[in-house]
Amino acid sequence: MGNVTVGELAEAGSGTALVTVVSVRGSSPRHAGSRMLVKADGSFSGTVGGGKGEFLALSLARSCIAEKRNAMLEVEMTGAEAEGPVLICGGTSLMLVEYLADLEPYRKAASVLKGGGRVALVKRFGKPGETFPEPALAAVLDEGGVPLWSSLPAPDIDGEAGKRCLASGVPEAWPETGLFYGPEFPGEKLLILGGGHVGRALAFFACRLGFEVTVADDREEFARAEDFPAGTATIAGAFAETIGSFPFDGSTYAVILTRGHLCDLECLRAILGREYRYAGLIGSARKSGMLFDQAIADGFPPEKVRAVHSPVGLPIGAETPEEIAVSILAEMVAVRRKAARPERRQS
Repeated sequence: MGNVTVGELAEAGSGTALVTVVSVRGSSPRHAGSRMLVKADGSFSGTVGGGKGEFLALSLARSCIAEKRNAMLEVEMTGAEAEGPVLICGGTSLMLVEYLADLEPYRKAASVLKGGGRVALVKRFGKPGETFPEPALAAVLDEGGVPLWSSLPAPDIDGEAGKRCLASGVPEAWPETGLFYGPEFPGEKLLILGGGHVGRALAFFACRLGFEVTVADDREEFARAEDFPAGTATIAGAFAETIGSFPFDGSTYAVILTRGHLCDLECLRAILGREYRYAGLIGSARKSGMLFDQAIADGFPPEKVRAVHSPVGLPIGAETPEEIAVSILAEMVAVRRKAARPERRQS
């Protein structure tokens, strides 16, 4: 169950509420910025952590929908007994429950994201237990921190906070001003270069993690749509041409899984000339080292070449295609969440 997208919010309809984790102290199941969309009948999508905390958020969300208001909820997870009623993660989550009265600002934000841009959503929040009637969404900022839409006077908006959260990917909550700055990025695209066993397994799992998946191969029989999960795009053609026409941006992930080192090198050369969030190359350290040396000899910046993740995936001893796909996705999630990455494998 992934995070709720701005596109989903833009089409939420009336009679819905959005629960957003504004801040976290200590350990928590979900990070700040995590969201859950709730309907009046109690159905929901997304998650803010599950368990008792999510149950309380769902209950409060239904009340906010009925009363057309916003509210704040603090969930304590600092219980000292395994059998006690208080959650024992060790932290506290502050959540904003937002009645979605006006979806037009979300539609504006979704339009920018669909075009490949980035925005920061600025929201009002209060103290635990507080309620407030005015719309929680206060402004939509562009990448430069300039309002695209706002219900606040310009001096009340910290454009630098908007730029910072977009640069870091980490939300900022300021109790002094009661404003939360949340970064929003275009949908994450995954280009899988090679439709063999690992490519198929990677596509299968990646779709469930919210990636927009495209599988490309220079052999038609390995790029048949019916061999991949519903919604997966497939391209049959020369790798370099496919990479050259693919809409790369700062939210693009690319994984090279072709049938041989010459195709791998073709893909590596083409990818290094594009913008991306993550690039991975399957193979041994010896193979990747030789391909890296060739790419550097071709004139690509050494620091960009050496930043390609290879051998691709986290070192979990994976052997089967499915296990290798899991190791690759684990590494991609670490990049998505800006987590520390274990040392690379040496073989």
